[in-house]
Amino acid sequence: MIKLLQTLWANISSFFFPSDYYAWQTLIYLGIFSFTMSWVARLTVGRGLTVNVIATGGWIFFALGIGWFLEKSKKRLFGIPIAPWVMGAIACLYFSGFMPPENWTISLMTWPLISVVIIALPAFFTWELQPKMPPPPVRQHLILLTLIALLLSNWFQFYFRLQNWFEAYPSLLADDFNHSGFVFRVSDPPLEKARGIVLLASAESEITGALNNTPWPYVERWLLGLDERLDTFATNTIDSLTSPQESDLWRLQAHSDALDNGSYLLNLMAVWSGPASTKDGYYLTKTCEVQPQTIVAPSPETPPGAQPPPMAKVECALATPRTPGQPALS
Repeated sequence: MIKLLQTLWANISSFFFPSDYYAWQTLIYLGIFSFTMSWVARLTVGRGLTVNVIATGGWIFFALGIGWFLEKSKKRLFGIPIAPWVMGAIACLYFSGFMPPENWTISLMTWPLISVVIIALPAFFTWELQPKMPPPPVRQHLILLTLIALLLSNWFQFYFRLQNWFEAYPSLLADDFNHSGFVFRVSDPPLEKARGIVLLASAESEITGALNNTPWPYVERWLLGLDERLDTFATNTIDSLTSPQESDLWRLQAHSDALDNGSYLLNLMAVWSGPASTKDGYYLTKTCEVQPQTIVAPSPETPPGAQPPPMAKVECALATPRTPGQPALS
């Protein structure tokens, strides 16, 4: 047991306290010391050039020490050395401290390029910082790495661009990505993300509140001015959407058809004219039926012997089917 503890302590001490000062541990300790001194200087004199210089030295020592350790221990990921990529990540983390927090994506997009620069430096400079020309196989290898880094940076940038679009235009999340070559959906399309659902629900509530339990002659007069009423209501509703950038891409349309039984069929349509998987966009439809209901018992205001006017009843379907293209209104 004592031998085991002695062996364990010997391994730990040799790992943290190397016999030679020319080791990666020395750089790590110099980095920790620089970070500590920078915090002491910050607490005493505040922010300034001295604090930044000391902290920068700590980042340099820490990055070199980590890279030295990973390269010495032959750490590989799928056969690729990870030391320069980790050093590049540390460098990006350092530079992100000089940028606003919302711009952290720039650090991630530049990480592959900075990592390739770290890989290329030993090929173009000697230990005495004298420039040299790498042999053709090394140059070919560096060119391939640069192209791969550019591809990774472009993919990172494309991902963040898509996320910004989805945040600014959440209705895009309700679209169909089955034919997309680069966007893969892991769940069913969230149709409720489409702000057209909000428009149709608000229109249903407005029409129900305006026509339900009202005399039938009033309903017929109200439907004559349906387009003007709908335009005013749609303007107020679209302006109140949580994603104002979509305001110009949604519009509300409707038309009414008289049925043989005396009822009216209202087709409410929220039309999306923004980016879509179909050529001419799409529209969502909600169908409402306005029916006349005969009043059996007359009200006290009804004159004697007079038949009370029928009252309106509004019923709307729950489904909001999606149709590609633009609606053809008659």
